[in-house]
Amino acid sequence: MEPLVADVLSETGWDALTDGHPMVVRALEGPCTLEEIALAAGERDLALVGRRLARLVREGILVRNGDHYRAAARMIQTFRQEGLISSLSRHVMPIITRLAHEPESGFAIVLDVKLDEEEQAALRSGAIKDLIDELNQLSEAPAPERTPRTLVVLGTSDVPPPGPRGDRLLEIFKRTARQRSEQERAPRAVLTCYDARFGDPEAAAALVRSFAARIEARGSSPSATPYTLVFGFGAKVQMDGELQ
Repeated sequence: MEPLVADVLSETGWDALTDGHPMVVRALEGPCTLEEIALAAGERDLALVGRRLARLVREGILVRNGDHYRAAARMIQTFRQEGLISSLSRHVMPIITRLAHEPESGFAIVLDVKLDEEEQAALRSGAIKDLIDELNQLSEAPAPERTPRTLVVLGTSDVPPPGPRGDRLLEIFKRTARQRSEQERAPRAVLTCYDARFGDPEAAAALVRSFAARIEARGSSPSATPYTLVFGFGAKVQMDGELQ
């Protein structure tokens, strides 16, 4: 039985995963051929796809059995192995910018809540991980076709003032990124990006909305302080700006 989570911790593994990310997302659905992976990733050069897949196999991210490839685990988890600005520009900034300027591409739920510092620091490994686990289970449900979707979660104790929706969303993103770069305050910031392909993307969207509603309905302790969370969910955005 394959493991639940595979951690990609090396720089070479990070590079391989970044380069072949859409291919890994397709392989997470189940065993597939090179041609099926190329189709899902929108790649026409099969030789290039083959080289990327070989690299992913060498890094232990994918496993090859004959003509088929599968993910080494049900979920691939990685941690930034490059500069923060590069990581943000690749994985988070495209969808946040799209949601700020084109709300029809998905939705962004902004919550102004009160949490104590311990609750803020526990979000990433607790509640946000639980949401991703639930989405991952949903993505594994059998389906004839799947649609790529991206979840972005931002959280910061550096709460911005009220303002127009798009402007405030971008300001929250900036403040979250700044807080994540400061050693003392970083544990209380959330900057998470998750990609998957869903047979029922509407059910996935409903799950995110329901989760956000539960967070908003939580009570607060006397020691709680203002905190802002964003749950963004929508069509996957390639680095060239195109929607998938």
